[in-house]
Amino acid sequence: MLPELYTVSPRIVAADKCTEITVRGRFPHSDLRSFNGEPVLEGVGPDGLFINGDMPGYTCFNGYDMKRPHFEPMEKVIDENGVLRFNYRFHGVGVCSFQLRIGEKVVYEFKVFAVPESWLKLRPFRGDLHLHSGYSGCCAQRELLSPEYYAALNHAKGMDFISISDHRQYYPSVKAAGFAVQCTENFRVYPSEEVHLPDLHTIHNLNFGGKNSVADRLGRGKPEFDRALEKYLKIVPKFKDDYLRYLAASYHIVADFVRESGGVNVFCHPFWRPYSRLFLPRCIRDYVLEKQLFDCIELFGEGELNCDETHALYSDLCIASGRRIPAVGNNDAHRTSALAVNSTVIFAEKNDFASLRESLLANLNVVVSTHSGKIHRTSGTLDLVSFYHFLRETYYPRHDELCKKEAQLMFEALDCGTADPEYHQVVNMPYAERIGKITDFRHINYAPDKAAFAALQQEFSELEEEFWGC
Repeated sequence: MLPELYTVSPRIVAADKCTEITVRGRFPHSDLRSFNGEPVLEGVGPDGLFINGDMPGYTCFNGYDMKRPHFEPMEKVIDENGVLRFNYRFHGVGVCSFQLRIGEKVVYEFKVFAVPESWLKLRPFRGDLHLHSGYSGCCAQRELLSPEYYAALNHAKGMDFISISDHRQYYPSVKAAGFAVQCTENFRVYPSEEVHLPDLHTIHNLNFGGKNSVADRLGRGKPEFDRALEKYLKIVPKFKDDYLRYLAASYHIVADFVRESGGVNVFCHPFWRPYSRLFLPRCIRDYVLEKQLFDCIELFGEGELNCDETHALYSDLCIASGRRIPAVGNNDAHRTSALAVNSTVIFAEKNDFASLRESLLANLNVVVSTHSGKIHRTSGTLDLVSFYHFLRETYYPRHDELCKKEAQLMFEALDCGTADPEYHQVVNMPYAERIGKITDFRHINYAPDKAAFAALQQEFSELEEEFWGC
């Protein structure tokens, strides 16, 4: 990515307030004091109007012109250091466009995004809640994809957080979380698991961020599960097949157990069709949706297939519920080529689980899919989708470069760290024998270059300061 000629700060401001913006040339040839002639600053608000409510003129590049100013001239000062300063009242939420002109020539165009004032304390954290490491028996690259390696790969692709949700296994995500904490403050791995019943694989919900394993508590013969099953079998509807009643009751139990663990219950890929049939019978899917036995729904998963159906289902669900249901975008990746195609961008105060959970359940997030190439399909409230696209153009190119640099340091830390003798032993076990074998990774120490990570932390801080002014 080529560096911009100018630094603008802040780029994110409070709507309906007057804020000072600074513009500084980053190189000698872009120093505003070096131009022949006085730079003119002009702008237009996020509503497409001038501050006084007048409509600007425009041209469609075909000779048609309303004979009005296209931009509103603004007062500004250029100080002795060549820093241009101006004050502007950002009326409404959205993108404000500005340009610097010398005579008729535009020398620089830039944008500033105005947000509700309460959003100024929020930062965008991009993540994936549904990933499978080599500990999942169905992982296509089982011998290669240790949880730590998977974590660094995701950070290299611009992720700020992930949760590794191996099938019925909570502790691989704990292993990756310990690695991330030893390396950096900018990337986090949160505990997770994909929850199934031991004797019925049809439930596929995530326990994202829970303090303990839900899968470990499930299964016939476990007194806690059997008591809950007896309770819910009394209230679920009658089905011709008793397995359907067992499945419906078990969804209630999973919802209870995830809530008790403090996690977020994610309802995954409702239209998955292995072996050419729905993995989750429609009657159970409809029951789970009607009772809302989940906290959020996965709109995008691995591959593009069925995403349109899930989006239509989601729209109908929101309309029927009379509210926006929280949603996430994941990859359900079982191989490296499936990483970072979809994501969830959560606007939260901190990259910690409590903050992410609060914002996710409050719908302060955008669901993103890039399956179609460069086109970003997004879902969320209008203002947040607009804000995301502004960040995609201005913030994320530099953010992603820093993530790649930091991920390289993570790979180096992994390369120099203590070997994990259990990994190949465990992943080569039959899947049924592997469950419950991994419980403690405190003995694994890595070798991060603390000085190099600290230098990158400073670059992350400078990027944040430029955009948010703090």
